[in-house]
Amino acid sequence: MGLQEFIRTYKNKLHIKSSKKEEKCKDNQQKEECKPNSIKPLNTALNLPSSSISEKYRQFPFATRQNAITDEYEVSKESLGVGISGKVLTCWNRQTKRKCALKILKDSDKARREVILHKRACDGCDNIVQVLDIYENVYASNRCLLIVMECMEGGELFNRIRDRQDKPFTEREAANIITMITNAVIHLHHMDVAHRDLKPENLLFTSKSDNAVLKLTDFGFAKEGNNEQLPLNTPCYTPYYVAPEILSNNKYDKACDIWSLGVIMYILLCGYPPFFSTHGGAISAGMRTKIKAGEYQFPKAEWANVSQEAKSIIQQMLTVDPSQRVTIDWVRRQPWFHSTVPETPIDIRPFFDMENYEQMKVEIAAANHAQRRADDEESIGQIAPHKSRIAQRAAKRQRPTNVEGVQPSLSNISE
Repeated sequence: MGLQEFIRTYKNKLHIKSSKKEEKCKDNQQKEECKPNSIKPLNTALNLPSSSISEKYRQFPFATRQNAITDEYEVSKESLGVGISGKVLTCWNRQTKRKCALKILKDSDKARREVILHKRACDGCDNIVQVLDIYENVYASNRCLLIVMECMEGGELFNRIRDRQDKPFTEREAANIITMITNAVIHLHHMDVAHRDLKPENLLFTSKSDNAVLKLTDFGFAKEGNNEQLPLNTPCYTPYYVAPEILSNNKYDKACDIWSLGVIMYILLCGYPPFFSTHGGAISAGMRTKIKAGEYQFPKAEWANVSQEAKSIIQQMLTVDPSQRVTIDWVRRQPWFHSTVPETPIDIRPFFDMENYEQMKVEIAAANHAQRRADDEESIGQIAPHKSRIAQRAAKRQRPTNVEGVQPSLSNISE
């Protein structure tokens, strides 16, 4: 069986399995989601088992609503996506007719932490998705938190870039995008909060207009540092964007977000990730080794027109030793964000390679599914390996003969 046929067969199997799951989900949704009376006010929960909410999260630090969300909003079965912690539906404010996004979380300490951190973070930051209302309701016979957010009509970051094939993508546009992400991360880090899940799927545009604002969402893995030196333990990650200290099972801090930002910036400027699995699994042994050693390259074919300033910022963000890695304030101060960045078109053709793009989506979706199944304090399971077209294409790009004077390893420590 040829490679292309293998990939097609694999994807068809995934599609068949996915279709069967979708059919089951649709049946369940028709029984519960699509009926407005499946959502009830909190006072109907008197006969439900008591919620195991710890004293720390028993009381919200802000007002929530306990009447049924359907009093103020019309809830649709239309799904906008699935985050790490729960599904996201469409809803409309009955009075203003405003279209909104509704995230449903089963009530728990973890869910309350997510809601509290997201609500606090969105106040005073234009680059974090705004929380409009929070309801404590009963949904599908469970105590749930229903979070009403602004609806991001512009879609995910990478999808937006792929949808504009007729217009060249420039380094200046990449700088503007990174600036908006940096604004969100600065706000969080000044609050001593690590997002821990920076990735393109969590970066959404407000609209499809050219001047749309990019905003960060999904605080399912966000956590406060409590002014401790290395406050985080749980290996929460998506393979392409994971920092080396997390793979080493070390305690870590918000510096993990800087690494993820460096990976996103790398992909924005060339169209493919700096680290990839050689056999196509979510994260292979070889990929782990390269991440932990900081081994990546800037192949001349795609990077010839990218400024040295941009490459230097990526190198500083992808520093293996987190104690030596730059801070988000350092990133924001760099002249590259403030001076006139060239409007030179950059080569991001891998973005428009459908098989390459779909393969990446399959791997990330599988990893995300594993994350959603994992407990907050357990290791993240990984999907079984399969042959990856990304790895084959990236391996060809990153042969030493195509590298433009960059040391292959940027590690500051011995592994």
